Amino acid sequence: MTGTGRDHTFHELRPVQTLRTPSFQLNAATGHAGLVGLEPRPEDIAREAAAAISRTTQLLAPPVAALAELSLHLGDHGEDLLEDARANVADGEYRLAAELLTEFLETSPDHQEARYLHAFCLFHLAGENRTRALRVLRPLRDEPLPDDLRARVGELRGELRRLLTPAEIASYAETSRSDPRGALERLAAFLELVPEEGTLSYLVAAGKADAGYPEAALDIAERGAREADTDGERVAAYARRLSLVVLVPYVGRAVAAFKDGEPQQARRELAAIAPRRRGAVVLDDFDAFLQFVGPRGDRTPYPQPRLTEDRAEDLYTLIAGPDTERAAGMLATGRFDAAKRVMDDLLPLLPGFRRLNFFYAVCLLCLGRDPDRAAVCAEIAVRDRTLPQAPELLRAIRDWQEAMVINPVVKAYVDAMEGVRHEVSPASLTLLRDRLTNLRRRIPELRRAARSEVGIDVVRQLDEAIAARLSEIERAETTIAVSELLTRFTEVAGLLGRPDRYTPRTRLDDLLREAKALRTRRGLTAESQVVLDQLIAAVSTISGTRR
Repeated sequence: MTGTGRDHTFHELRPVQTLRTPSFQLNAATGHAGLVGLEPRPEDIAREAAAAISRTTQLLAPPVAALAELSLHLGDHGEDLLEDARANVADGEYRLAAELLTEFLETSPDHQEARYLHAFCLFHLAGENRTRALRVLRPLRDEPLPDDLRARVGELRGELRRLLTPAEIASYAETSRSDPRGALERLAAFLELVPEEGTLSYLVAAGKADAGYPEAALDIAERGAREADTDGERVAAYARRLSLVVLVPYVGRAVAAFKDGEPQQARRELAAIAPRRRGAVVLDDFDAFLQFVGPRGDRTPYPQPRLTEDRAEDLYTLIAGPDTERAAGMLATGRFDAAKRVMDDLLPLLPGFRRLNFFYAVCLLCLGRDPDRAAVCAEIAVRDRTLPQAPELLRAIRDWQEAMVINPVVKAYVDAMEGVRHEVSPASLTLLRDRLTNLRRRIPELRRAARSEVGIDVVRQLDEAIAARLSEIERAETTIAVSELLTRFTEVAGLLGRPDRYTPRTRLDDLLREAKALRTRRGLTAESQVVLDQLIAAVSTISGTRR
């Protein structure tokens, strides 16, 4: 009879791995977007504009017949010039018609039909003449006109805008870096000819803001928001954000009083703001919010303002935008603790500020602190469409939460198995079985925490590994028990020739009882079954002989 004894080793066919710690890199653009947020670059807008137009020129019908009845009686010479010009337009002789109209307009510069016809000829002469045509038509846009003439002026201006605006944007995109001032001046001059172009208003306003003239930029953007018939939403949104930049210096004292928990003092400071800026909607919202919140105790969070999401975000930006951008700059340079201290003071004041929540979540992730709070902040931030990294941040935090629950259990499993790598004993197997049993009780919790496919797979592997190890422990314990019975049998066999017959017989009875009980266990190896059968037979034979 032989036994494997205490030489059992555990073999991991597929070792259980911990989840990787999630990584998140704050983009430089997001970290330095400023109060006006992330804006498209001029070259991106140029590509959009170029893609949006047709390469063909719209065919505009000669307007001579329809407009003839609008003309005033100008005397024989003037009437002859205008009639000749009309005839040349009808025949497609645009250069000759333009010359006649130029001569006519020297004596009748306000004649609306003649100015329109002149612009019509310049349009067909193409090249630089089309910009001249826009310049001729610009005053007509704002003058009272007969309905038919107004329609034709609008049609011609619309076609000129369609053809010329993308080229102006492309030119600006190409030259704005090498000659920013000159490029901006040229684009601003063209904007005066086509104030309906919201894209141009946005670009000129953004250029002014970049050059350090936020108030001038705001005037341009607000005018664009009023007059734009294309890209109006973009320029209006930019005007709204620019207004916050302009207002920040005006509200400094009011914000300081608000942070100190003195809303009434803050209202008095708001009332003292220069009249030119006091009419901003966000200032009215700030004042109403101050009435609503009342005095604040230490660290007591303020309630949410009773505003729409956009207006609430504007209010948050006005109050905490500069400090939030300062904290973002600290994050970008790795000063996470300093950034957290700044934001710790802000979040109780404005718990719904999405941009602040975004950077606070980034900070907690980088510091490896409080994943549950980081997740709450990221969930708030992901509602802000101007934060393109917010969904990525939320995924990273979800992975972090998952790893925080799963990895300690995986590590505990690995440590438990490491404890029996070099030596296996009955005591070590008992301890290992208890540790693995306790870990297995946590599997349901891990399944609930696992969100990713990787996390689900790790939990499944861990569950399977623990089950396999527990089965191995049971087999190892049985093998060791068989080995111990063999050792005891050998000892008793050595006592059989001695005078004291009672002791060997008692010990043989104990051996037989234990061997039979062990033989009934499930999971016995074939080798252990054979050894036990041999042992039972041998002990039975000896016991029968001695009796």
